[in-house]
Amino acid sequence: MDNNDIKQPRFDTDLTDTVFSCVIPYIHPNDLNSVSLVSRKLYELDSMTRKHVTINNCYAVPPWRLVKRFPNLESIKLKGHPPAIMFRLVSFDWGGYITPWVEDIVEKLKRLECVWFKRMIVRDNDLEVLAERCGAKLKVLKLDKCSGFSTDGLLQIAKCCSKLRNLFLELSFIIELDGEWLHELALRNKCIESFNHYLTPLDKYDHADLALLAKNCRESLVSFKIKNIPLKYLVEIFGSCIKIKDFVGDPYLNDDEEDIPYSFPSNIQHITWNYGGHLDVPAIQTFSHQLTKLNLICSKFDSDDHCLILYMSPNLEELYTKDTIGDFGLEVATLYCKKLRRVKIKRGGEEGQLSHVGLTTLAKGCPELECLHVNVKDITNETLECIGANLKKLYDFSLVLRQEGEQLSDLPLDVGVRALLKGCTKLVKLGIHLRTGGITDVGWEYIGKYGQNLRQLKLGFCRDSDAGLVKLSKWCPRLQKLEMSGCDFNQQALATFVLNVTSLRYLWIQEYRAFENGHDIFALARPFWRMELIKYMPLVATQQQPPSLFAYYSLAGQRTDYPDDSVIPLYPYVNFE
Repeated sequence: MDNNDIKQPRFDTDLTDTVFSCVIPYIHPNDLNSVSLVSRKLYELDSMTRKHVTINNCYAVPPWRLVKRFPNLESIKLKGHPPAIMFRLVSFDWGGYITPWVEDIVEKLKRLECVWFKRMIVRDNDLEVLAERCGAKLKVLKLDKCSGFSTDGLLQIAKCCSKLRNLFLELSFIIELDGEWLHELALRNKCIESFNHYLTPLDKYDHADLALLAKNCRESLVSFKIKNIPLKYLVEIFGSCIKIKDFVGDPYLNDDEEDIPYSFPSNIQHITWNYGGHLDVPAIQTFSHQLTKLNLICSKFDSDDHCLILYMSPNLEELYTKDTIGDFGLEVATLYCKKLRRVKIKRGGEEGQLSHVGLTTLAKGCPELECLHVNVKDITNETLECIGANLKKLYDFSLVLRQEGEQLSDLPLDVGVRALLKGCTKLVKLGIHLRTGGITDVGWEYIGKYGQNLRQLKLGFCRDSDAGLVKLSKWCPRLQKLEMSGCDFNQQALATFVLNVTSLRYLWIQEYRAFENGHDIFALARPFWRMELIKYMPLVATQQQPPSLFAYYSLAGQRTDYPDDSVIPLYPYVNFE
């Protein structure tokens, strides 16, 4: 047969583009970068169709490069400071300025509607530029744990962004000059869906403006998270905004006011209850049957109070509380809250009230759990095995064992860790903070060998020897982020890990003790790898600690906006003499 008679496959370019355009939206964001490497065609298609991008380190890529690669972005999330800033391990002036990013995104991203800055330094001028250039189309502005700006910057946002649907300021440190920003927002905006200034220092505004904002946005407002508010205004808000599903706020009575009866909106599904005690339980019970999310972290409820609330919450999917819930509280949750998907339990009082018993019960009774963070006073291998056997949907697990307390007899937890990872194959985030002897080198090897899908790993106080870290480095094919505290490995072991785990993009080592004069640290260097020593900035001069090591992958080159008194850039070479 003549070769010319052989039919060659033909591809319709337009059809191929259409098929890829339909498929790409269903690809997980973590896999889009890999897909774009398959061919030039897919690279270009991803470049033109990508609507959202998350940059976990603002120094990982220069702004101009991002906007050139994805010119049609509608949403961007940008992170700055390492999370350790929340524990005062990093100074607030470490870096993470949004100015260079704002300059590029307002000029190049013509379709930008959503901006989310997390743990970054924001200036009033940045907000002014953002408002002037993107105000007509900006729908979402989240300033999450940010600092450096004042209410003057918020005033510009309020004046120019009349289509804003989501304003998020929670845990941001804002310089408060006056309350005019809230008044302007209440007058100009009619479509706010979510408003959040919870846990901020703002309090110089007129509470009547909060009520006016709620009234003007009564057709759209579904999430309202505020601070303390006079009861009379809360009654007004609840009376006008019947669509509210998510609420945070602490009503109070002035000395000259009488108590006013009120009830929560009929659609309420998410609630955060602060400072509450036993007398508040009946109020929550009136609507607990319709709750899907409950946050009691700042409350004063004991185990019995938790039980009274949870047994009437059959639709609960997310629970955030303290270890004061106790083992019995978790047992009640497993009996009556079968839809639980996310549970986070933080440390409460000086004496831990949650043990392996409650955690085992939870694992057996709530198989739909996807995220589980717990703070316990003891733990056993059997409990971890139970989690691995029952929680097949778990993708995020964090275990914190109290440092103080009685001696545990079931350490190390190597067998339990292996069972956990073998059973929870979807696990991508793992955090384990134990005591000395909690995991041996064998356990470290298990983490790497059976944690094939792990992308983020946090380990605390569980070092055995340097061999453990070396064994871990032989596996971990997808690991991108590693944070360690209380794990003193030598320089050679750290260098072996960094060079072996080629997928690593972020490394944080708290209280870095591996070197004496600094020269040996350059064994960790690799292409596009930036390293910094971050000095501990104590509130009291006597509270001195070794510096922390922060290393990250970057295409942007060495940054120059670091403070000289608290940050030492280590690569390229720095003279320590």
